[in-house]
Amino acid sequence: MEKQLISMQELVKLANEALHSNDDYIHGVEVHEAVQTPDCIVFKGENFLDEQGLPTGKSMAAFNLYKWLSYQFSDLYTVQP
Repeated sequence: MEKQLISMQELVKLANEALHSNDDYIHGVEVHEAVQTPDCIVFKGENFLDEQGLPTGKSMAAFNLYKWLSYQFSDLYTVQP
């Protein structure tokens, strides 16, 4: 299957829509950026860090959601440079 070229803005929009369909969605998780690497697409967004920049209880949940998005979209799309 050939991957479809997509703009970062369009992929961010699709990713944010997909987040809401995930059973593990937590309020406040939002993708701000999608970066193409040689192996996959990396999604970046809210990490729920505390005042000292350390992870909180929601940090791992957010990471897992971004990882889920990577699995969902990396085989389908290539982010346009």
